[in-house]
Amino acid sequence: MLDEHDALREIGRLPNRPPSHVPPGAMPRAAARQEHDRTRGSARERGYDAVWHRMRNMVLAEEPLCRLCGREGRLAAAAEVDHIVPIVRRPDLRLDRGNLQPLCRACHARKTREENAGAHRSPPGA
Repeated sequence: MLDEHDALREIGRLPNRPPSHVPPGAMPRAAARQEHDRTRGSARERGYDAVWHRMRNMVLAEEPLCRLCGREGRLAAAAEVDHIVPIVRRPDLRLDRGNLQPLCRACHARKTREENAGAHRSPPGA
């Protein structure tokens, strides 16, 4: 036999989980993502054009394994080509083979996360 709580859940009047808290003035996650995508420009505008895709394919053909995993004694297929020095810091190195390294998705995500976290810190003494 169902108690009142279970009966209300059965007919859809109780949520399955509590609502998430959004601080006053904060943008909901979906809206924040849309705003971020709108302001950062398209892939082509950020430098990922046909020339980049040819270079990317060449790098992955030459070096099919993740470089960072290899340094740590692991084998993982490379899925991304990373700019060692980010394009925003050195756009002139965008297609420089010496500035490109093949990475697995996990290593690329970690490196990007660390770079983005560093970009939001204030420089020492500021």
